[in-house]
Amino acid sequence: MPHTITGNCLCGQVSYRAKADPVFAAHCHCDDCRKNTGSDYAALAFVPIESLTWQGETRSYSHHAESGNLMTKHFCPQCGSQLFGTNSGRTDRIHIKVGTIDDASWFEPWYNVFASRRLPSTPINPEVPDADTMPQPKPKP
Repeated sequence: MPHTITGNCLCGQVSYRAKADPVFAAHCHCDDCRKNTGSDYAALAFVPIESLTWQGETRSYSHHAESGNLMTKHFCPQCGSQLFGTNSGRTDRIHIKVGTIDDASWFEPWYNVFASRRLPSTPINPEVPDADTMPQPKPKP
């Protein structure tokens, strides 16, 4: 039975639901993720794009990653909470910002991606493997 992942923005104007098991999970340490979260990394759960539905209006911001792929981030226009995003290089999945999930107690990253950019002061779980880029999704080891 797949997970049912629910969440919402800070003000509650936008809520979402995904009925799917994550296809990938990561702590991303790239410059873009640090800037768009305002933190030292982004915790991301990736699900099949067709599994995610939401209620409420979102706005989006698109930019090109170092890879050249178009990244689109969806956020609440009222409170500014970033909720989910897509990557033109992997159109079959969408990432959910773990901090917006109602109950994320199940979340464990499979990788620290862009680990070479990790800030030296960032605490990490030494059992989570590092990757220099975003690996192709595979079933959790």
